[in-house]
Amino acid sequence: MQSANEQEIDLSLEELDHILGLQQAICGLVASDTPYLDVINETCRMAEQLLPGSVASFMALDDNTGKMDVVAAPSVPPEGVERLSGLRPGPQSGSCGNAVYRNEPAFISNTLDDPRWEDLRSIAVDFNLLACWSMPVRDERGQVIGSFALSSFEHRSPSNFHMRLLEVGAALISIAQVRQAQHQRLQAEREILVYRLEHDPLTGLPNAQGLLQALAQTGDEACLVLINLNNLGLINARYGLKTGDRLLRAFSVALGEIAGDGRVFRASGDEFALLYDQLRSPDDELERLRQRFFKSPVPLGDLSFYVTFNAGISTGGEDLLRCAMVALKQARLRGKNATYRYNVREDQPDPQQQLDYIGWSARLHEALQSGGVRAWYQGIRDNSDGVIRKWEALVRLEHEGEVYGPGQFLPVAELIGLMPTITRLVLEQAVDQLSRQSGAISVNITETDLELGYLPDFLEQLVVTRGVDPNRLILEIHEGVSSGSKQAYVEQLQLLKRQGYQLAIDDFGTEYSNFERILELEIDTLKIDAKYIRNLHQDATSYEIVRAIVFFARNAGIRTVAEFVHSPDVQAAVEALGIEESQGFLVSEPAPVPAQ
Repeated sequence: MQSANEQEIDLSLEELDHILGLQQAICGLVASDTPYLDVINETCRMAEQLLPGSVASFMALDDNTGKMDVVAAPSVPPEGVERLSGLRPGPQSGSCGNAVYRNEPAFISNTLDDPRWEDLRSIAVDFNLLACWSMPVRDERGQVIGSFALSSFEHRSPSNFHMRLLEVGAALISIAQVRQAQHQRLQAEREILVYRLEHDPLTGLPNAQGLLQALAQTGDEACLVLINLNNLGLINARYGLKTGDRLLRAFSVALGEIAGDGRVFRASGDEFALLYDQLRSPDDELERLRQRFFKSPVPLGDLSFYVTFNAGISTGGEDLLRCAMVALKQARLRGKNATYRYNVREDQPDPQQQLDYIGWSARLHEALQSGGVRAWYQGIRDNSDGVIRKWEALVRLEHEGEVYGPGQFLPVAELIGLMPTITRLVLEQAVDQLSRQSGAISVNITETDLELGYLPDFLEQLVVTRGVDPNRLILEIHEGVSSGSKQAYVEQLQLLKRQGYQLAIDDFGTEYSNFERILELEIDTLKIDAKYIRNLHQDATSYEIVRAIVFFARNAGIRTVAEFVHSPDVQAAVEALGIEESQGFLVSEPAPVPAQ
């Protein structure tokens, strides 16, 4: 036997007009983003108008419970809705229960004696529901998600028109339900995305973005404390990044437990923030926190760490974050485990500095648009034969006939987020230069470049387009990036290494180095920091440190470069130690074109 939706149903022009009117009205509501319950209620009301002496309803199936509940029944009394709630589909559960149970229409003309209504007979009697026709509502996969029904106050069977009415009504409700489900999924995904954007994945705390939002709602009596953990880099180097991450999580939990009225945020890698709506004695509160960690170490399984930190405090409702950052910087200058409270008289920024910031920001944007950000090149001498075969690309800003060094504009570029743009420009110019000459060029990349993750694809397209062997491009990373970098950075650097690029560590010796990480990354070159090379010929301590670095590098098969070679005496000491390459003004000064 064919079901209603499989039959060819003959309708009069008037009946077709009614069906078409229903479709147009409901589709218009859906298209205008009318709330889905309003759409379904209107579908029920319009169907009731086309079958006088009836009530229409939509019941939805709950996948978790396997039961049905009334979603829309505008003409059914609340008592009736309540008695139908929790209906379990089955062979005796009425028209709607059967339609869902069998996933096919259920047309019952006499509810008082039909066995399919046995479990709901009392409802039929109490509400005078003498006939009930129900059509399954299906999702886009054909799975039943509920039922659309017309219940009549007299015994009757559906005509072709009524069957078509039920079929169209069920289809329209399906569209509304599917649309609502999609909206709910999108809303849930949006909430997850917003949560991830505003929360730190490691600790689960609100992150810097969450802090900014909270600060926007603070009052005039608010207090912000920025906390910078001491020695996290050393812990990462000695115990590994996983231990460092465990310490951050444990510290965040401990801080949350003792913060009192303060809201805890993770501001950055090793920085946390405490925001108080009101705090009468910030110094006392900070001392209470300090004593807690002084007396009780943070446990990590078999390990435990006594945590110290620097802290910067700012109070009042205006510019809290900037003031706290200034205070934290002052605290760091006073040594580890020191604190500082922002002082308006002493710490207010110099107006000239503010003007310089605005000026450099404008010059940077103008130079980037006009081609004024240029790579200059400083030669690197091969100490085995005195020939220059490598150059380091150093960025310069050319503006109105003047050439400015990186120290004048890079701090501002970092503040306003232009460092990745500058890195890309220097890489493009360096690779273009390599396409016209022999040798190799090194380019500095930053932690921000690694965080954005664009380098592998960007560089691959760059060297392929220019026809340059990637082994001729040296990527220099700061020592801190190599020793304390995230696993994602390590994997990215390893990928770049597999793609053929050389890796170098710049300013080596300025921080606690993770030598295991250096070997893991298969570093090609260590560039020894200038502070050890500057007085290498007359400072015994510097000489011994450099000798130890060279010894390690030679045994690991890593080349060494002496930076800031500025005199023949320094060069002689460099050569005596067996350092393979030299860089500095004695060898070559930076120039727009690589000097041979």
